[in-house]
Amino acid sequence: MAENRSIFEFKQFSLSHGNPGLKISTEACLFGAWASLKARGNCLDIGTGCGLLASMLAQANPSCVVQALEIHPEVAHIASENFHNSPFKVRLQSIEANVLTYNTDEKFDFICSNPPFFTNHLPASDEAKHLAIHADHLSPTDLAASIDRLLTKEGEFAVLYPADVLAQFEHSLQAKGLYIHEKVSIHSNPTSPLLRVMASGSRKNKPIKQDRINIKTELGEYSPKFIELLRPYYIIFPS
Repeated sequence: MAENRSIFEFKQFSLSHGNPGLKISTEACLFGAWASLKARGNCLDIGTGCGLLASMLAQANPSCVVQALEIHPEVAHIASENFHNSPFKVRLQSIEANVLTYNTDEKFDFICSNPPFFTNHLPASDEAKHLAIHADHLSPTDLAASIDRLLTKEGEFAVLYPADVLAQFEHSLQAKGLYIHEKVSIHSNPTSPLLRVMASGSRKNKPIKQDRINIKTELGEYSPKFIELLRPYYIIFPS
């Protein structure tokens, strides 16, 4: 195991994560739980990293089959190992591929992504970390085009972005006839600034539903909304 690699234990599965690639974040877990409520059928996780989103989708939806794309070879290998050890392994497939050149005739009923978003920043010292956080490898425009190419006519997608990058993504979506119809802002607590926005959409143009989730309350405890979403996954929340 790599020096900085660690194991994140969930209720029904565990994931090796970090070095190479990014460690699992609270926002990513929250997004995975939220996105899993929308997943169905043939699913695609773009930029899976260690396989977090794909694993959460598979746990929540016994009828879902999930393909998980990862551009970095070593990180894709970590995802593959995690899937091999997963109780949902027959429904999980790790694929080393760049979604921009991913050659498939398949269309997907649900596509999710926690994409890179830094632009005009100094490069990360670790190649896998650089690929995971820098949008020059998967810009909002690139992701919108990939979703348009791979999504079924009635399919849905979900993404996690900072608000300013989400605005760029939404503009690119509309040029493809895709639309966001739900946004949930993530805050550390009731008085903290915006961290990220979870957004979902489809090819249907309809009014946008807005919501907010605080990870913790003003007293520093996990919020009821956070607990409700993560209860099926986090060991610290009794079933």
